[in-house]
Amino acid sequence: MDLNDFTSAENKKVSSENDIPTFTPPAGDAPKVGVDGKSKKAQTFTPPTTSNMDPGCYYHPEERVVGHCARCGKNLCRYCCDSFGVTGGEYAGKMLCYDCTTKLVKDNVEELQKNHNYIHGQYTQCLVGCAIGGVIGFIWGLSGGIMGALLYMVLCAAIGGSASNFFHRFIAAIPGFFVSTGNMVISICVGLFKFIFCFFLYAIMALFETVKKILYYRNYMAQTADCLEKDSSALQCIRDRMEYSRVMNENRGMSLADLMNEGSELYNNSYARMVQEQGEEKAEAFVSRCTTQIAENGEIIRSFAA
Repeated sequence: MDLNDFTSAENKKVSSENDIPTFTPPAGDAPKVGVDGKSKKAQTFTPPTTSNMDPGCYYHPEERVVGHCARCGKNLCRYCCDSFGVTGGEYAGKMLCYDCTTKLVKDNVEELQKNHNYIHGQYTQCLVGCAIGGVIGFIWGLSGGIMGALLYMVLCAAIGGSASNFFHRFIAAIPGFFVSTGNMVISICVGLFKFIFCFFLYAIMALFETVKKILYYRNYMAQTADCLEKDSSALQCIRDRMEYSRVMNENRGMSLADLMNEGSELYNNSYARMVQEQGEEKAEAFVSRCTTQIAENGEIIRSFAA
């Protein structure tokens, strides 16, 4: 090997060594990690703990939501929907929660009490008016004999029963009693005839109104006579149903018979007794009918027209 070849080989070796990459640390201070400049561990991803699903049933949080209360929108599970489904009345085909069912009973009680107070007042006023009108009419008609006295008694009793309507119509008709025919005698006779005709016409109308009013009040009282008793009984069954549900959820694994032993939480529970004797399916159907009954009674109570 001559000198030129040796020189060429050395140059290639140096060139090869210069091609190897090397690390050059950055100039200046290294970037800090953390607020205070101290190093921190690498952050890790933590999945969110919340879920996009609806929360559980309002009364049974561990149960999945399948429906909502038609009045307040509370979440309800299948158990609640089966028990509080309404089959008739305003909420037919919908569900009511326990709280709204309880509120509905309270509203029924308040509305019925208000209506009964009004009916008792109107009924008493009607009867007193009939009695006073009957006495006046009987005395007024005595000059025409007993039959005349009885006729006037009935008409005046009817007027007394619907006095406000009678006098409103009669007073409105008074201007029509004064007529001018060019002859004073004829004018007086025509006016007197109109007076008598309107008196008997409005008295007969008052008679029908009084009878209709009395029959309506009596019918309403009869329809609602046992509404509150039925509502109270139905509500107690619904309360027992909710208590049964709570106890069974808190004592999973225990038999119903053990939970109904004397001194146990379900000892006096009517719903638990129904489940034990007839099965849970029939017991739930009965509670559903109770909810429907409360809703239907509410419609009857609020149908009153003063």
